[in-house]
Formats: sequence, structure tokens, C-alpha cells
Amino acid sequence: MDRKRPFFLGIRSLAFWLAAGVGAFVLVGSLAMMGFFQHLGRVEELVALESIGRTNALFLDQSSLPQSGHMAAQLGRVMGAEVAFADAGGRADGVAKRDGERIRVGFPLASGREVWFSRESAARPVWKRLDARLALGGFWALSLVFSLWLGRKVTRPLANLAAAIPGMGGEKPLQSLPESGPREIVSLAAALQETHASLIAEREKRRHAERLALLGRMATSLAHEVRNPVSAIRLHAQLLERTCAADERASAHLIVGEAGRIESLVNQWLRYAKPEPVKLVPVDVAALAEDACRSLTPQADHSGVTISREIHPAWDAQPVRGDRERLRQALCNLLLNAIQAMPTGGTVHLRVLPGAVEIEDSGAGFGADALTHFGEPFHSGREGGMGLGLAVSKEIVIAHGGTLTAANLPGKGACVRIGWPENPDRKGGEQWQQY
Repeated sequence: MDRKRPFFLGIRSLAFWLAAGVGAFVLVGSLAMMGFFQHLGRVEELVALESIGRTNALFLDQSSLPQSGHMAAQLGRVMGAEVAFADAGGRADGVAKRDGERIRVGFPLASGREVWFSRESAARPVWKRLDARLALGGFWALSLVFSLWLGRKVTRPLANLAAAIPGMGGEKPLQSLPESGPREIVSLAAALQETHASLIAEREKRRHAERLALLGRMATSLAHEVRNPVSAIRLHAQLLERTCAADERASAHLIVGEAGRIESLVNQWLRYAKPEPVKLVPVDVAALAEDACRSLTPQADHSGVTISREIHPAWDAQPVRGDRERLRQALCNLLLNAIQAMPTGGTVHLRVLPGAVEIEDSGAGFGADALTHFGEPFHSGREGGMGLGLAVSKEIVIAHGGTLTAANLPGKGACVRIGWPENPDRKGGEQWQQY
């Protein structure tokens, strides 16, 4: 099992090199600054000796004091330096110089002699001073701590980003991504989150495509294995219905109806798995809605459901182009779904609006899971449902460039809405969810 090393011990880590860079800069900078101030102090010391020596040489020239050893000793005690008179030798130029650990400067006098001033240099090297060494060591220690802290501060968000990368595209959300901090780190974290979401979306699309491929294979097999036998059963049941006794006719009629339902289910599978290209022609949506309502009225009456229609006067303000038969199939599926949502009876209200068609029912509404997966194949909120009717309707509407949305109504019931292309957003109290 791998063991995590402290971040500052990894010589190949970014934190190490960042801390080392800052530490090296502080070390070199402090040494350079120390040398600069050392040099500056030595220069100031020479300038100070030159100034005081020049002042005293001028004083000696302007006074009548004897230029003797006794006078030199007295003057030295006043100046805090050694003073000496010497015969002219041409070396007194008024410029202070260093002579080992001492500094000296000489000035020519009006009497033809020279006066020399000298004293011990007070500018000791900084590294020879204990207080300076302690201060410098403390500064370097603080600099080391700061550089390590800075390295950790900079690299920890990067380490969190690196730790999150293996989980990109997985089922779980990314963990430990910084939501605050340097702008660049936050932007990178947001980009990783967007990429993670895109990968999840692509995976879901791939799963959906795989389900469709499986459904296509199933539908092809069912078309050969189920449709023909069911057609034969329905045909023979119809023949029996005409010739059988009156007390047997109800059973024959039931067989014909159930065989028709099986054929309808197989046809839905085939249409969903292998949709045909949309043929766009002008469609009279109002007439299409009337036709769909009439075709489902018998089933609605059998379930105790009343279908009502409302045609907006300006319904054709936004013309609709599409495949009439496929749009009729979508409307019939939505109406049938509304009828089946009310097994004990109720009302279905169909509205044809400018740019939209709405179907409302007075049933129990969509469950949370059914609303989340609305329009997805194999997801049905009704017991025994296959979840294909709404899926087929969704595919048909999307193929026409429209949207299929659903919402639960306040109090009771649900509403499914078809929005045609370039349809403005609905203004109302419902919260619509688009798929």
C-alpha cells in the first residue's frame, strides 16, 4: 500500500520546488542586503573621518597652536582618534583609506607639515556579530516556514483537483473541489465539474442508444414471432364471432379486442425502435385533435371518462408543419395515457392553443419518479404499463422540432403540453419540466 509522504519531502513535488525557490531567494537576498549595508557602513565611516579630520586641519591652520606631540595627544582625546604631525611627504591627500583594521586620513597644513588622523574601524563584519547572527537565523527560519506554508497553500488545491480527476465521468459527484480561492483554481474546478457533467450526459445518451438498439432487436423479433400469430388469432376470433352462439359471442368479441391490443403494442414497439423520417406538410391541428378525441371516445366512455375540447380562436396563428399520422399517434397516446390515469372515471380536457396543445386530466397526477423520468422508455407510473406510449409521443414531438413537457396541476390532476417550434414560453403558475 502506498504511503503518502509529507508534501515538503517530495523532491519532485511542486511544493518542494516552490518552497526551495522562495527560500533560495530569501537567502541570497538577505546575504546581498547584508553585504550592501556592510559596505554602506564602511563608506560612511570613512566619510565621517574625512569630515572631522578636515574640520580639525582647518582649525589648526587658522590657529597659532603649536604642532607638537602634546597638542596631537590632546586633540586625539577630544576626537576619540589618534592624531600625529609629520613632515610633508606628499601622501596627505584628504582621502580616508583603510590600513588593515584601522582607517587613516591625512591633510597638508599651511605650515608645510601634515596632520594624520587614524582610529580603529568600528564597522565589524555582520557575520561576526552575535546579535546579527541571531536576527539573521530567526529571519531565515521564518522565511523557511513561510515558504513551506506558501507551497502548501498553492499546491493543496491542485492536489484536490488531481484527486478528483480519476472520478470524472463516474456515478458519484466529484469530491473536494475548491469552491473558493484563487480565481484560476476556481475556474479550473468549474471546468472539471462541467466536463464531469458532460461525461455523465454522454454516458446516459450511450445507455439510451443501447436500450434503443436492444429494443430494435426485440421489436424485429416480435414483428415476426408475435404479429403473425396474433393476426391469425384475431381473424379466427372474428369469424367465430359471426357464427358462434349468442352466449359465446361476448367471449369472441373479447378475444378480438385483446388481440387488437397486442397488435397495437407490437406496432408501438416497431415505431419507437425504427422511426420513419418525418414528412412535413401543413397540418390542421384542430381537426387532428377532433379526430383523436373521436377515436378514443368509446374507450373513454367505457372507463367513465368525459373528454372535452377547447379550440382557441387564434389557434392557427402559428402554422404547424408535420406528419399528420405520426402527430395523430402522439395525441392519441397522450389522450390514452390521461384516460388510463383515471380508472374510476374523471375528465380529460384538450386545448388547442396558438403554438401548443395541452391535455389536462383530473387524475392523481404524476409521481415524483414518473415526473423525473417522463418520456423515457420503460418508465411508467401505471401498474402494468410499459412506458412506451409517452416515449413514442416524445420522439414524435422532438422529431418535429417541438417540446413535450409535463406538470402536476394545483390540487389534483396533471397536464401534458406539446409546444410547437418557435413557441414562446408559457406564462402561468405551473412549473414545466422539459425533456
